[in-house]
Amino acid sequence: MKQLFYYIIIRLTTRHAINAVKIYETLYHKSTSPEVKKKSPLKTEGKTKPTKRKNHPKFSVNPKKQEILDSLEYLKRKEVKSKQDKSSISMLEGILATM
Repeated sequence: MKQLFYYIIIRLTTRHAINAVKIYETLYHKSTSPEVKKKSPLKTEGKTKPTKRKNHPKFSVNPKKQEILDSLEYLKRKEVKSKQDKSSISMLEGILATM
């Protein structure tokens, strides 16, 4: 009964029930078992695995810049260009000039 009363007081002073539970557990439940740490999948025996970078043209350029280049190339390859296509080409060229 005493524990319920403590929890209700804590719950009334906090906004969320989860926060009240965390506060109550830290104050009144002393854990004897230590928390288990999860191992990172990238680390093995204290060493990190090196990341390999391929010599591919897409990896040497910023992904956003590469996306703009791809769309610009597509628009320039179109045989019949609409008014929207022409304005998109000029806009993309302007963006590339500022990058």
